[in-house]
Order: sequence, then structure tokens, then C-alpha cells
Amino acid sequence: MKTRSIFSIILVACIASAAFADGGDDGGDGGNKSKVAAGRTFTYFASDAVNQDFSHAGPVTLTSKTTVTLNPYLYIIGNLSANWVVRGWGVGNDTEVNTIRFYHADTLTLDFSRFDNPAKIKGPKTGAQSIPLQGQVQIFNDKTSGLLFDSGMVGIANLNNVFQPSGPSFNAKATGGIMRMNFGRKISITPDIGPGTYQNIGVITVIRN
Repeated sequence: MKTRSIFSIILVACIASAAFADGGDDGGDGGNKSKVAAGRTFTYFASDAVNQDFSHAGPVTLTSKTTVTLNPYLYIIGNLSANWVVRGWGVGNDTEVNTIRFYHADTLTLDFSRFDNPAKIKGPKTGAQSIPLQGQVQIFNDKTSGLLFDSGMVGIANLNNVFQPSGPSFNAKATGGIMRMNFGRKISITPDIGPGTYQNIGVITVIRN
């Protein structure tokens, strides 16, 4: 039976560093040994020790098991929020892209929800009360830069319907263990959009299959 764990990211940045180094075996018989290679940490221990005289036992049967326990792994690094300060007059638009990397061993499915045009939360009640916003989600294998998914630049609310729990899934074989998401956002400003602060808080839910 497959287990699924779900968590949501709400405009929070996770910044840290990942260490990748080659390590050597520390030798010896039995006991614990650890080494790191290609992003994986291997901890080894021997078990079922034998220390017995079988001189008069006849045929001897020794049972040797190999057991591998692979722990789940998900590490996220990148910037989640987009913040603009706009000055001047007339019309204009601007596109910015946030990059988020998922170092993972599980198969990942993403679900976008609550994304919409930023609504005015501070400022005059006259004029437009929201800013048109478009969004584009691109998923890559970060090792090869191979494109795995592209939503195209669409009205931001349309992203709420692109990813569902049953939607596109990205396994570690396809991503090389590092899934890169480029999240582009484009604002369009017209003269009727007056001064003030506009905001939308979207949710990205990461489902681990």
C-alpha cells in the first residue's frame, strides 16, 4: 500500500545549503560505517555475527541476509514570493521568475490553490481594485535541464486547475533526483490601477507518493 504525505508551502522561503561530497569506507569488520556519495548518505552495519565451533556438526548451513532501508527524502530550496514596487505613469508590464529546487527520493505531485489576481489591501477605494496577474510553471530535470512540464503563461487563477493530486507526477528517475520549478509571474499595469498595496497569497501543496 502506497503512503502519501502532504504539506503546503504558503509564501515561506527555505534557504539552506546541501553538502555533496565523496567519502571513503572507514574499514574494519562489523560495526557501523558511513559514507556520502552523489548526495546519498550510506550507513552500514553488520549483523548476525557468528562465532562458533562447527568441527563436529557435519554440513553447516549459514543464512546471510541483505537488507536495504531507503529513507524518504525531500529538501526544498528557493524563493517563493514575488514583490514589485512600481513607480511612474502610463502602462507597462513586467515578468519575474522564481526558481525552486526539490531534492527528492519520492515521486512528487504539486497542487496549486488560492492563486488569483492581487487585490487591493491598502489604498484608495477608487479605480481598479485588483491587478491582472499571469503565471507560468515549468518543471525541469535540473541535472540535464530537460523540460518535463510547461503550463504556458496563463491567467494566474488557471494554475489552480493545472495541478491536482491526480495530475502530473514527477518521479526521481525523471528528475534525476533534483526537480527544478521555474515559477514565472507577469503583472500588467494600466492607468486605472491606482496607488496602493495589492496582494494574493497562494498555496503550493507538495504531495509525496
